[in-house]
Amino acid sequence: MMRDPKTIEETVSKALEQLNVELVDLVIQTQGHKKVLQFFVDKAGGVTLDDCGELTDKIDAILEMENLIDGAYVLEVSSPGVHRVLKKPQHYQRFVNERVKVILKTPLNGLGFFTGIIALADDNGFVLADGTNNYRFEYDNIKKATLDPVLEF
Repeated sequence: MMRDPKTIEETVSKALEQLNVELVDLVIQTQGHKKVLQFFVDKAGGVTLDDCGELTDKIDAILEMENLIDGAYVLEVSSPGVHRVLKKPQHYQRFVNERVKVILKTPLNGLGFFTGIIALADDNGFVLADGTNNYRFEYDNIKKATLDPVLEF
């Protein structure tokens, strides 16, 4: 048995906040008879490999102590990477003037996918500028949003 993902995310997030670490995302998958839990974490200055190792131990202890998962599971902890997911209003506000990809739950003008710059973000939604138009999206209509930086080599 496993508690619902929201309970796991909330419990671990609260514990990590005390360490000044943000739980950006939790992805749970099933591989055979095991659950794979991928925790994506961040902190001021970024996350190092050593941080991931230490946080793996802390998160594992939380999962065990709070009895959040029964049976075998694989635990992975990593940084959210350059194509990090945006889930909370604070994420959008932090990344104003950054390029993002957005997939909508309900299409706008027949389109369900947008790419552009976050021009403005508040507690209810954000404005995306695609170079031609500005679109206002409410957070509850976002299926998935990720940073989409232009990487130059």
